[in-house]
Amino acid sequence: MIGAAAEAGTNAELGTAISQWIGRVVPHDGYMLAAVDPVTGAGSFLAREHGYSPAAARRLTLGDRSEGEHPVTFERLVDGPHRAAVLNTDGPGPCRSPSMRAVMAGESVGSELRVALVGAGVTWGGLVLVRARRARPFSAVEAARVQRLGRSVVAAMKRYVSGRPLEPSSLDRPPGVLVVGADETVVAATPSVRDWIGELGTVPAAVSTAALVQPHALLESTVWNLTQATRGTGAPRLTRVPTRRGWIALRAQPMIGAGPGAVAVTIQPATGTELLPAMALWHGLSPRESAIVGHVLQGMATKQIARRLEVSPHTVNDYFKSIYRKTGVCAREELIARLLG
Repeated sequence: MIGAAAEAGTNAELGTAISQWIGRVVPHDGYMLAAVDPVTGAGSFLAREHGYSPAAARRLTLGDRSEGEHPVTFERLVDGPHRAAVLNTDGPGPCRSPSMRAVMAGESVGSELRVALVGAGVTWGGLVLVRARRARPFSAVEAARVQRLGRSVVAAMKRYVSGRPLEPSSLDRPPGVLVVGADETVVAATPSVRDWIGELGTVPAAVSTAALVQPHALLESTVWNLTQATRGTGAPRLTRVPTRRGWIALRAQPMIGAGPGAVAVTIQPATGTELLPAMALWHGLSPRESAIVGHVLQGMATKQIARRLEVSPHTVNDYFKSIYRKTGVCAREELIARLLG
């Protein structure tokens, strides 16, 4: 699976490779793979097939948050002793509320197996497998199997991301700006937004990106996740998304004077300093290696970095060799050129 992840050209290809690999152990009818920014926890990239529709997934997410205590939210799975759990429309095991079970039934889903993807103390995302109604529900044994596979799924996601261009997006368009109303529909948008949304790789081929930025249009999944996170805290939120042309940064912040609940979202190439914290985790840089890259972006020479870190220049050069190996670059100049675009 790791090799297939390295060769995946799109989010959908990555999701298919992971789904097929897990399917040998735990058969399922559909899946949703959602990665998060490992620094901020906001949604980063998404793949789905034959699972919940975007509208149903949103209703379930909001319903799980609003309808009282829920036994197996992703937040609880991240913090709890068990990373995987099963939810059924009917039958034994934890169930959602009646209204949320109605959403599952409306999607012809009878059983859902969800697993929080956590590794080395970092949350990388979540995986949802579904089985159709009238099919055999997922079992606790199958949940345990998928939980054991979670680390391999994280490794595949890292391999996929590390294969994306290590640089800000090269899309030659002005930054895109969306104003989102309290009803989670578009209030206004700049013309370049549709091109940036197209870069995110989550819009089905049958859907026009132009339709997603018209007034009152429903939001693209990554943008929706980010605006939800912003409303939940009332504070600005950031996510970084790896794409075929490089990294994109999405920032959301509450609007002032644009009506209750309005949020502004800016989409543009990720700067080197924005990219570094997430890139360091995806590429497996150590805290010291990440600090060295940060000093490089500030224009420090090797001797200056050595003095700052209180180590020898030889030790700094050893760190550089490790950084180059992990990021796939050959020299300091190439690393700077990539991160600064």
